[in-house]
Amino acid sequence: MRTICVILIAATVALCGKSRAAEFDPFHETAQEYNARARWFRDAKFGVFIHWNPSSLVGQEISWCRDKVGREKYDQLYKQFKGEKFNADEWIRLFHEAGIRYAVIVPKHHDGFCMFDTKTSDYNVMHSPFGHDYVKEMAAACGKSDVRFCLYYSVLDWWNPAYSGKAGADLTEYVKVFKTHMTELLTHYGPVGCIWFDGHWEASWTHAYGREMYGFVRGIQRGTLLGNRIEPRPKSDQGPYCSWNGSFYDAPDAVGDYQAREMDIGKFYMDKAWDSCLNISPCGWAWVPPMTVRPLPEILNWLIQCIGRDGNMLLGVGPRPDGTIDPASAARLLEIGDWLKLNGEAVYGTRGGPYLPGDWGVSTRKGNKVFLFVTHWNGDTFRLPVLPAEVTSSRLLTGGTGAFVPTSSTWTLRVPEVFRRPLVTIAELTLDRDVMGLTALEVPEPKPVSRGKPVEVSGEWKGREQELAKAHVNDGDFDTIWAGPENSRDGWVQIDLGEDRTIEAVLLDEGPYQRCEKYGVQAQIAGEWRTLAAGTTIGKRKRLTFEPAKARLFRLVIAQANEVPTLAEFQLFEKQEE
Repeated sequence: MRTICVILIAATVALCGKSRAAEFDPFHETAQEYNARARWFRDAKFGVFIHWNPSSLVGQEISWCRDKVGREKYDQLYKQFKGEKFNADEWIRLFHEAGIRYAVIVPKHHDGFCMFDTKTSDYNVMHSPFGHDYVKEMAAACGKSDVRFCLYYSVLDWWNPAYSGKAGADLTEYVKVFKTHMTELLTHYGPVGCIWFDGHWEASWTHAYGREMYGFVRGIQRGTLLGNRIEPRPKSDQGPYCSWNGSFYDAPDAVGDYQAREMDIGKFYMDKAWDSCLNISPCGWAWVPPMTVRPLPEILNWLIQCIGRDGNMLLGVGPRPDGTIDPASAARLLEIGDWLKLNGEAVYGTRGGPYLPGDWGVSTRKGNKVFLFVTHWNGDTFRLPVLPAEVTSSRLLTGGTGAFVPTSSTWTLRVPEVFRRPLVTIAELTLDRDVMGLTALEVPEPKPVSRGKPVEVSGEWKGREQELAKAHVNDGDFDTIWAGPENSRDGWVQIDLGEDRTIEAVLLDEGPYQRCEKYGVQAQIAGEWRTLAAGTTIGKRKRLTFEPAKARLFRLVIAQANEVPTLAEFQLFEKQEE
């Protein structure tokens, strides 16, 4: 029965809140108070994002497949949902071994189904064959571990008749349900580290509603960090994802304690905490077979790029309908944990800087220590600007020996090729003073010789040529993309340097979509196309080095993609003198 029963819990909390109003104002917080509240989150660095509900039975994306499956059929899936092998303790033990420090679970997605014992309606997990409170069991399992219990919650609700996405819709009755859900979730399950809000983009959700809910939720658990998507999508964010710029609502009284970035690493940002979510399988966030798993280097690179920009990685995992986690996903999680056991000192409890991220890599810092994550070398040498401190010692966390040579103008790290790791080489510098308050410095790097040069492509998306223009691939802007023709699954991009140049490296970036499954980088030499480098996935900011090739024309061939191929940047770099 689709009867919505809003109980008196929310009203009771509101009445109790009046007596505390004088002593607690959620809208005015000092920087010191905020930093203390956000410290656990900033120290955690690595979270897991778990999407699991009856939609797993059809093996399609949670909520978004509702129309495809058929609303009536989709809304009845819970009657078949058993989750007979679910064991919260086993999940959390796996996450602990993976090095995960917080778990964001989904009590309610856009489809409106509640995975907890809510009293607002019967459309919840207690009325399924599963029959027990998923959220309660996850909270209990987290409480026995060092994995902090956190929540996701969708602002919108496509099942609830009290909700409408139309501009100007009166959501008064729906907000009562929203408040009751928040009250239940924040009073029945213990401390909640953060709430990753979502579903904020429909026109009915306003800034006023966002502020109302922010104040209400903070009044229940003052320490809980609330994601920026409790506000509407800002006008400056054109989507499809909530990227770094414009992720906070564009109003002087905007609320939100941290940025929830999605499939976008974004830029270095220290004003407030943030995380960026990436699914472990490009198939989807929920259980979407065949659930191929991203390569370990791609996931670790995402983590490295996030922490070097002063943020966290939130890795999406979609359990199977029976409540187990896919063995391939579990194996990948354990591999991440193995890497973190060796290198976690440079990850956990750090902040980004004191050097800005670049093609060279990223840095983190903790007290008087600086950790350099070097992903690209110019020979054996890496040079960086001098900090206002003396280096008292240096070592390679990733093993081996190197030499650190400081001068008055440059600090130089030399590492023989045998000790340079394929993914990243991590060096630790110990200084004679604390470096946490230093402004992050830019590391000078070679500039691409391809910027603004003529581009040819295999084709463009008709009707969207300006939005998805070929010129975007070498404009230096990672937020613009080229896309191939609609329905294409392969393509190529060619850059004309105007004259022969000796190229030894390229930087590739697909933008937010990451669809490539097979690619090759080629140069036209003596009238023939010669392959310089090849691989499967591209992802974000993939740098490839190869034997120097002297040519005028260079081409990226995307031989296979799982959707329309896209490309944000194709940058070419000349051979550098050591």
